Amino acid sequence: MVIPSALTAPGLSEVLAALGDRVAPVSMAFERTLPTPADCVDLFAEGGLVRGRTLSFAGPAATTVMLRLVAAAIEAGGWMAVIDVPTLGLDAASELGIALERVVAVDTQDPDVWADVVAAAADGFEVLVTRVPSEVRSSTLRRVIARLQQRGVVMMVVGDPGPLACDGVIDTGHQVWTGVGGGWGRLEQRVVEVTAAGRRLPGERRRKMEFPVPELQNAEVDNAERGGVAAEGAPSINQFSAAS
Repeated sequence: MVIPSALTAPGLSEVLAALGDRVAPVSMAFERTLPTPADCVDLFAEGGLVRGRTLSFAGPAATTVMLRLVAAAIEAGGWMAVIDVPTLGLDAASELGIALERVVAVDTQDPDVWADVVAAAADGFEVLVTRVPSEVRSSTLRRVIARLQQRGVVMMVVGDPGPLACDGVIDTGHQVWTGVGGGWGRLEQRVVEVTAAGRRLPGERRRKMEFPVPELQNAEVDNAERGGVAAEGAPSINQFSAAS
């Protein structure tokens, strides 16, 4: 579901609050962590996404890795709110196993109302994906984080978290495309080296995550992609437009 950005700020908050009452999940309400896919469990000492924590995602595969991490929670009955992340494509989310009927996307187009909308989304949503406005005040952020912690919402920050001190950072700084060699071939798989670290993530944990390249995105490549490193313009499943 995509909520029209033309709604006024109070209207957005009211819609999200109403949705929260209607979709409030019960299957994981008393669990301390949200489930993650089996190949991601060892990134976290607790074996899953701890409720109330804030994670930031950086690197060329940030959105793709974030979607993989939350897919199991959505499959288990959770709901996800996406606020002010127009680069997060719903097609990409679907390809990674996320049921779109359990996703609500909102574009506030106004950093002044961002905090109110995020606070409203805390009621009933397991996962909140957002970008942090650079203009937001530290006092406002503290209020928002306190609300999310109280409700047990996991917040995923895409891009620069700005003044927000996140509990952990998921870095996707290195990726390799396979299936290419000798100046010819077809992209088959994207392999991303993921690092998880931060003040609430004891020790630094690494693992490689594999993402098959969808058939419709596959394309013949030339010498620009030799060596397996994606050149500019190489297909990436986190570059769809955020259409409903």
